Amino acid sequence: MSAISIVRAVLTANAPVTTMVASRIYPIELPQTGPLPAIVLHLSREVDGRHLQGQDQYPVADFITDACGESYAVADAVGEAVKTCLRDYRGTIAGHQVDYVLTDDLDFFDRGQSGTIWRRRQGFTMRYRSSSGQ
Repeated sequence: MSAISIVRAVLTANAPVTTMVASRIYPIELPQTGPLPAIVLHLSREVDGRHLQGQDQYPVADFITDACGESYAVADAVGEAVKTCLRDYRGTIAGHQVDYVLTDDLDFFDRGQSGTIWRRRQGFTMRYRSSSGQ
């Protein structure tokens, strides 16, 4: 399972986030049409340790969230809900044990590619493994 699927499961299980965006949490790209606010998830890097017996199957994933809204205030509020939900998250979800989610140095606003939708872009790092022990 992709790290992005795990992040999406964490966000959709969080009432403050789903109150704002419902199920509008998308991988990679925001649909051109559709209601806002919404969240877009991007996996930027995933590294799994290696040793003589193979890989650890305990990767560290870096990902970016885009909180998108019609205004700065909406994008900021959705971004803050995302940050509150993910920062220091630990738990078992979607068949995976998440040992930590940490914020990184990325947190800024822009108006996106079209210049009409506000976006709060934030970076996170997550360490996880399959909870089945595989």
